[in-house]
Amino acid sequence: MKRTARLLLVCLMFALLAVSHNAFAAKKAKAVADQVNATTTAVTDQANATTTAVANQANATTAALANQASVTTQKTNQVVSLNSATAAQLTQIKGIGPKTADAIIAKRTELGGRFTSIDQLLEVKGIKQKKLDKIKPFLSL
Repeated sequence: MKRTARLLLVCLMFALLAVSHNAFAAKKAKAVADQVNATTTAVTDQANATTTAVANQANATTAALANQASVTTQKTNQVVSLNSATAAQLTQIKGIGPKTADAIIAKRTELGGRFTSIDQLLEVKGIKQKKLDKIKPFLSL
């Protein structure tokens, strides 16, 4: 009888140990699963934030380009007096940048402060016939 009782006691201890081990394993598995879920959530949040930042940058760039296109369109609608325009006014004409505007003013000064013909712009460095044909409709004397 003692032997049977000991055997039964050993079996119960092993059963308790197995149950305890299973409970520990279940807790450990839950902890790992929780950590995986937390990491997945963090990565998803980071991806969403990055996507939002990229979308915002793309929208800002698109708006800036649209604004620039609008400014470019506005530049070509003005007629500027070649004999009185400032460099800033000349750069409002599409095709005339700051360097060309400065060269036009230098040539005007060289001519005594006055162009007698718009075609005299062909004497300005950087202005060839093709460019003159493009800017001529926006110039007056």
